[in-house]
Amino acid sequence: MKIAVIGAGLAGLSAALMAHEKGYQVTVYTKGLGGLVLSAGTGDLLGYLPDRPDPVAGDPYQAVDDLPDNHPYRLIGTEHLRAGMEWYRHALPDFWAPANATNTNTFLASALGSVRPTYLVPQTCAAGALHDQMKLLVVGLKQFKDFPATLIADNLNRAERFSLSARAVTLDLSGRGNEADVTATDYARNFDVADLDPQRAAKLRQQFATLLNDTMQSGETVLIPALLGLSPQTFREFQALVHAPVAEVPTVPPSILGRRAYDILVNSCREARVDIHTNCAVLSAASLDGTVSALRVARAGGVDEVKVDAVLDAAGGMTSGNFERDSHLNIQEKVFNLTVFTPAPDATGYLNSIHQIDRENRQELERVLMSGVAVDTTMRPVDASGRRLYDNVYCLGEMLGACAPWRELSGEGLALGSAWAAVQSLASLERSRS
Repeated sequence: MKIAVIGAGLAGLSAALMAHEKGYQVTVYTKGLGGLVLSAGTGDLLGYLPDRPDPVAGDPYQAVDDLPDNHPYRLIGTEHLRAGMEWYRHALPDFWAPANATNTNTFLASALGSVRPTYLVPQTCAAGALHDQMKLLVVGLKQFKDFPATLIADNLNRAERFSLSARAVTLDLSGRGNEADVTATDYARNFDVADLDPQRAAKLRQQFATLLNDTMQSGETVLIPALLGLSPQTFREFQALVHAPVAEVPTVPPSILGRRAYDILVNSCREARVDIHTNCAVLSAASLDGTVSALRVARAGGVDEVKVDAVLDAAGGMTSGNFERDSHLNIQEKVFNLTVFTPAPDATGYLNSIHQIDRENRQELERVLMSGVAVDTTMRPVDASGRRLYDNVYCLGEMLGACAPWRELSGEGLALGSAWAAVQSLASLERSRS
């Protein structure tokens, strides 16, 4: 079977590899890099539940039963969520810390120093798992302006969930020549063990480690911005030079942690001979009686018609441009002309606004961002009456809508659970027809 995947975010790349493991011929069509490089790089399953006195979800799998009936997780099912998250852990074996045997969330520091729950923890962040009476040294770099160490330390000291002691320091470490502003990507490339000048990279790692060793105090865990190389191996070599536990903290986008995960998945696709066609856009589909037979794909030089047996659509929602809103405020999915549903004003979860105007504006924004297509348990799109619209189109990830991944911290679970459910459904459909 020829499977077309639309989108190269976490849902698209994961679905492509999952479909390849089933023996299908897979091609990915994408405009660009996808959203993974903008993510925190953690494995978020379900961090928060709305409308709860204590909204933090301790065991995210148990918390699924407390979600609204229209939440995508209720359709995906706990079994598929578990399988999708386990697949991700095994697909990036050198990226994740050992599995959490208790199935509970781990708390890490965010880019601004809030206490942030996540399910899968990157190896480079593992030493920074927060707990009571923890002593922290938050390290900023003078040339890297996207990591406010003092603000992060102050917020950690005020954390309600844990009793923490954090102090901040800003070090002078030139990542590229004598430039006053250096990006996380520039630092990462110059730290990398696979850099074009390995001796220079090793010297820079040693210089950073020496600065840390001269600054830290007994019993402290060191938190640094996530910029220690594009390869996970770079951090491991650096960690051996530091005389205390050291952990990376995800920064604001672009995210080095997200970029590492993206690179691993893309390299896995290449090794599996999964074609990834970038700088192209899927314009429309040719279908008959609910079965898509071809896609019209625009790329440099013109528009091609590509024959397909099934489509795994992970093109995203409003933020990716997959949905359009016209002058009458109607929202439409562009490729398959699927109906997009927008939650009612009272169904957008909890809002903490100090002013009614602000509340109304936020509510409308969240309603739009939570717009999505309706699917059945096989991830195939349906209309308002529940009638299936296509037999061989599966909708994944953010385009499902009816939830707020940015607030729930459920982005990775949504992508991986829907991808797993769709590929299993596709395989079952093929077996039933053979």
